[in-house]
Amino acid sequence: MYSNSYNMFYPFYDFYHYDRGSKEKLESGEVITLKDAISLIKKSVEDEKEDEVFYNSIIAQAPTEKEKNIIRSIRDDEIKHNQILRNLYYEFTGERLPLSQQVQQTSTNMDYKANLERALFGELDAVSKYRKILGAMPSGNAYTLLMAIMTDEIRHAIKYNFLIQNSR
Repeated sequence: MYSNSYNMFYPFYDFYHYDRGSKEKLESGEVITLKDAISLIKKSVEDEKEDEVFYNSIIAQAPTEKEKNIIRSIRDDEIKHNQILRNLYYEFTGERLPLSQQVQQTSTNMDYKANLERALFGELDAVSKYRKILGAMPSGNAYTLLMAIMTDEIRHAIKYNFLIQNSR
């Protein structure tokens, strides 16, 4: 299909010469350094734990068992993400993050639909955050694991959209 001289690193593609650290790219906020990505991974561990607690409160509000099960599946993914992120942080730093202290449940006086909307936009924000982290990752295991987390967050947003559309 391709000639023997086909080379993915041909300068036209600019893959080989791509400079992740250029000032213009870093100032855009879309491209971050590996050091910044590791900091975001650490923050993400806390965020995933907070999501778990928040989603437990939404489960309690859900009117049907079907909706409770959908939200439980999302919450269980967040628990899995927390562990994956902890492991990635350890792989990059050699330091283990302490187990999360009891996260205080944020009391909301919002109704079920408002909480679903809050969860939806939280998932969409997470997609953006993981996209940035992913861009700083070397290829391999870390990249694959973060891609899995990011696609889970997209799936979660779709599920929350479904729940919002079906809420009373």
